[in-house]
Amino acid sequence: MIPNKMILFICCFVAQLGWAQTEKVSSALKEKAENAGMEIVNKETNPMDPVSVGATLVWSEDKTQIAIVLKASIAFNWHIYAYVSDTQPYISTKLKLDLPEGISPIGEWKLPYSEPYDDGVYVYYGEPVFIQYCAINSAVKNSKISCGLYYQTCDRYKCFPPETKTKELEI
Repeated sequence: MIPNKMILFICCFVAQLGWAQTEKVSSALKEKAENAGMEIVNKETNPMDPVSVGATLVWSEDKTQIAIVLKASIAFNWHIYAYVSDTQPYISTKLKLDLPEGISPIGEWKLPYSEPYDDGVYVYYGEPVFIQYCAINSAVKNSKISCGLYYQTCDRYKCFPPETKTKELEI
């Protein structure tokens, strides 16, 4: 059995690691990325395709970091799944990212707020924005980044089969 003080130490250590990861990203880049998410305009959704996806790149002032900003537009009365427990048949949204050599992620994706749905399931509605910060480790001109979502979309009456939508971003 692990003593309580040891558990507290481990929790604090893990929290500091997460804090240190986010501190590597410049605050100016964070602000620019959040604003870029609001500016992405996705194509119109429709009853047969209730989710559209758009993405953009945001550079830090010193060109040593980028933010990959991915925005989903989900039609009214539809949702995609943020978290699904093992007892539920739905499929959680997974973020896709393919980076060229010379670029490495800083921490994990910054996820938007998700809402409780039913029996331990959480969903995204509206226009969730996902952000991944990355470090530029070497020259990456004329490279491409592929990013996207693997998701299942449902309304109150039906669910569509899982689908992947990706965007390619030029560096």
